[in-house]
Amino acid sequence: MWEPQGMYSKFLLKQPTILFGENALMGLKTYASARVSVIFGSSIDDGYKQKLANALSSFEVSFVKKTWLGEPTLETLNTTIKKIEEFQPDLIIAIGGGSVIDGAKMVRTYYEFPFFDARETSFSMLNWKTTFVAIPTTIGSGAEISSASVMYNENEKTKEFVISHQFIPEIIVLDASLIENAPKRVLLASMVDALSHAIEGYMSTIDNLLVDSYAEKAIQIISQYRHVITEGVEKEFINKLQLASLFAGLVQNHCIVGATHALAHQMSSYGLSHAGAIALFLPAVIKKNIGSPQPKARFDQLAKHSGFAGGSDLLSFVEDFIAEVDLTKEKDTLKKNRKNIISDDYFFEQALNDKGGQGNPVPMDKEFLVEVFNAASS
Repeated sequence: MWEPQGMYSKFLLKQPTILFGENALMGLKTYASARVSVIFGSSIDDGYKQKLANALSSFEVSFVKKTWLGEPTLETLNTTIKKIEEFQPDLIIAIGGGSVIDGAKMVRTYYEFPFFDARETSFSMLNWKTTFVAIPTTIGSGAEISSASVMYNENEKTKEFVISHQFIPEIIVLDASLIENAPKRVLLASMVDALSHAIEGYMSTIDNLLVDSYAEKAIQIISQYRHVITEGVEKEFINKLQLASLFAGLVQNHCIVGATHALAHQMSSYGLSHAGAIALFLPAVIKKNIGSPQPKARFDQLAKHSGFAGGSDLLSFVEDFIAEVDLTKEKDTLKKNRKNIISDDYFFEQALNDKGGQGNPVPMDKEFLVEVFNAASS
């Protein structure tokens, strides 16, 4: 389920309208619509639903709770798709984390193109009649700016990607009020995910000079405002972190990431969250990659352009940031299953074939990944 970016790597793909800052939600008033379907997870209450309804210029609004747990499957999407088909919206809003937004992308696709085949890789142009709005309730996933919809393959027990650059929403709303009361551990872990997008995307084998600036700015903002998560200060600073996450997601979307993601995606079958798995592997992958001269020079450049004295300072920042995340469960899981995973050729074969990790600056083989795994689990 992969469409190579090829020539697109030198350009910026479709860019959405981004509404952010105080009362960003009210910016939706300028987008007239007749019927709006809001697909949501478990993170919004009745008060926010009313606030959202008041921000819309529409005749009817339907709220549809997602029918999938974790990453969506085609089967678990069906009930939501039927509800959307019955309501016939002209604007679809996805409000939630990466799973909600990814699932909503596919719901919209099957609503407009009932004979769409997610296993087909030759499709390229999807001309929408609806408008799609993403309102993320987490910081870090990058799903709101991604050309991918992450699905779960129940037969293979793996995450897979359905790719179309047309999946990128037309509008993104960054509302700090949805983030400010989230658990600190979740926010810290998700910001590590954003860091990994910026770092791995910048060091990717796919070069994009324009996107590099987004990576540098994302890391600069995260390093400057990370205290917001632990100290809980004003919304405007949370909004800056939301922007940093979006910048980092844009980097990931243009420049395929590396070994950190390739391994992290496989750990979902062991019950690890994506962000938690990323936090486990990121420092080990960086150290392994910068053992080679060219990736080291690239990492040093990223550090200096992001406000650090050099690569060692950026690495220390990453390690210190991750040290603030409680990874007790993840580390225990890794150590408990270490021997079985090390001897599991299929695990590493899946990691090597993972389409989300093909941009690693150092060519990967099983030995490379085993060394990273051992370093992360020691």
